[in-house]
Amino acid sequence: AVGRRSSGQLPPSGVAVPQSVSEMVEQAGEAVITAYRDGINRQSVRLNVEAVCPTQRQNEAGMDVLLEDCMPMLEKFTKSLGLPGGAPLRDVRMSAIDATGSSSGDVGTLFYRMSEEAAQDVAVCFLASRIWAVEESTEQFLDGMGKRLVVLVNSEDAASNFKVEMRGKEFTLAGGFDGIELLRNFVEKFREETYYYRARVSNGWYTIIFRAYPHPWQAYVADLNGQPQLLGESEAKPSGDLVKEWSDAYEVANGISELDKQQALRG
Repeated sequence: AVGRRSSGQLPPSGVAVPQSVSEMVEQAGEAVITAYRDGINRQSVRLNVEAVCPTQRQNEAGMDVLLEDCMPMLEKFTKSLGLPGGAPLRDVRMSAIDATGSSSGDVGTLFYRMSEEAAQDVAVCFLASRIWAVEESTEQFLDGMGKRLVVLVNSEDAASNFKVEMRGKEFTLAGGFDGIELLRNFVEKFREETYYYRARVSNGWYTIIFRAYPHPWQAYVADLNGQPQLLGESEAKPSGDLVKEWSDAYEVANGISELDKQQALRG
C-alpha cells in the first residue's frame, strides 16, 4: 500500500479514533450507511470487541463469552443501520448461523434488522466463520437478500476465522483446499471494509489500525504519554511492513529509544 506519514495528532481525514464503545458504534453505523447510499450493499466491519471483552477473558472463557459480552453492542449497531427518513424499525431478531455444537467452536450469529418495509431490512452477521461462508445455504441467503444491506462483522475473530485480504487462503493454511475458491468468491463480495478498528502491540508500540468509510486507512500509536499519535494514512489497508516503516520513522523523528517504548507499553 502506498501511504503517507503524518507528524500530528489530528487526522487529516477529519475522523479520529473513538474514545468509547458508544462513539465507535455511532461511527461504524454512519460509515456503513454512507457506503450503502454509495451503492455498496455487501460490507465488512471490524469493531473493537476487546473494549467489551478483553483478550484475556476471551482466551480464558472462550467464544461463547465473547458473543455474550458483545451482544448488546451488536444489537445497538444493528439498530443504527436505518436509512435517514427510511421505514421505522420493527425489531432486531437474533439467530445462530454456525452449526450448534460445532467442533470448531464457532458461534456465528445473525442480527436481523426488520423494518416496516421489508426492502429496507438489514442482515448483520457477527463472528461468521469461513465454514459458514462457503455453505450453499449461505449463498442462497445472500441471493435472497438481493440489494438489501448485509454486513459481515468481526469474521477475523471467529474461531474459524478469515480476513478479506487473504482471499480464501485460510483454507490452504487449514488444509481444506476445496474451499479456497468458494471463500475467495465470498470475500470478493465483502471486500469493502467500511469500518475497522483493531488495537494490538506491533513493533513495540500499542498500535491501532483504523478506518471509517469514506476516509482513508490510518495507523496510530499510543505515544510516551499514552495519547494516540497518528503515524500515517493510506487509501488501502496498510500492511504490517508499512506500519513498521511509519513507526520506525516516528521513533527517529522523535528520538525515541527502545527503553522509552518499553516504558510506554508498561504504562
